[in-house]
Amino acid sequence: MASGAADKTPATPDEARLGVRFAGYCVLCDRIVERQADGSCPEGHPAEAVTGRIVLVDDEPCPVLPRFNWGAFLLPFIWGPAHESWVGMLFLPIWLFMDSIIGTASKGGIPATIGGIIVVVLTLTFQAYYAKRANGVAYRRVIGKMTVEDYARRERIWAIACAPVAAMLVAWMVWFRVVVAPTLPPQ
Repeated sequence: MASGAADKTPATPDEARLGVRFAGYCVLCDRIVERQADGSCPEGHPAEAVTGRIVLVDDEPCPVLPRFNWGAFLLPFIWGPAHESWVGMLFLPIWLFMDSIIGTASKGGIPATIGGIIVVVLTLTFQAYYAKRANGVAYRRVIGKMTVEDYARRERIWAIACAPVAAMLVAWMVWFRVVVAPTLPPQ
C-alpha cells in the first residue's frame, strides 16, 4: 500500500490512540525516514518525495535499507529487470562496449591501454552508483508488501546467486580474449 502524502494520518482509531508513527522512503535522502505531521521528510523534503507507508509503534526506530546491493553491482542487466529497474538493461551494451575496448587495447600501445583502463574504471563506477541507489529504487516497489528485513534477506540471496554467475561470466570473457580471440583471422 505505497502512496504519497495522503497517508499522513492514522488509518484506524487504534493507531491514533496508540500514538502510531509513520515512515516512508524519501527519494531525495535515499533512505527510510519518519514522516512529519504533514507527510514530509524531516530534512525538509516535500511530502511528494516520501513514498510508502511503514507503521512504527512506540519507540521503534526507522528501518534501515542496506546501503549497497551486490546483486545489482555484479549482474545489473539481470538484477535490474527482475526488480523492474529497467535501467539495468543499459549495462549489457556497456559491458559489450567495454569488452570491445579491452580487446582493442590489448592489441594497441600505451594510449589504447590507458583508454581501456579508463573505460573499465568508468563502467565499474557507474555500476557502483547503480548498486548504491538500487535498494531504494527496488524497495519502493514492494514497500507495502514486505518488511525491510524480508527485502534485505531476499537481496542477500540475490548477491549469493549473482557472485558465481558474475565470476563465470568474467572468466569466460578473459578466456575468450586470451585463448580464442588470438586464433581468429583478422578482419
